[in-house]
Amino acid sequence: MNKITASCNLNGHELTDIPVVNPGDWFGKTWLLEVGGCYSPLFLIFEADSASDAIDELAESEKYGHHIVVDDEDLADYDPETCHYSGSGQVIDLDHFAIHDCEGCDVPFLCRYHGDGLPDGSVLPADFCWDDCCEADD
Repeated sequence: MNKITASCNLNGHELTDIPVVNPGDWFGKTWLLEVGGCYSPLFLIFEADSASDAIDELAESEKYGHHIVVDDEDLADYDPETCHYSGSGQVIDLDHFAIHDCEGCDVPFLCRYHGDGLPDGSVLPADFCWDDCCEADD
């Protein structure tokens, strides 16, 4: 599987080499998630139907979920009545988290995908599909 990254413009700043965690999973409906709390935020692109679904995808990610999922040994620090939960019931901490989008749009956050084998080196997310997916459509 080829690594897919994205590029986009966020408030006049060009962002490049953003990991795309689940390319092709939701018809190119992309969301830019930002995990902060340090000098340089982590930007990630997820495909999902809604902002809350994008957060759930982040929480379920083996590689990136630890950025928002609360460790078991820290659960006592969170009030079960007021904390945030992922779709699978995990306690998540969204204090240093932002999602950049336009809720209700076909493409909530416009970006371009980059990777080996993509036409002209980049495509719009809606035009992306894995080789086996594209071959099935022929």
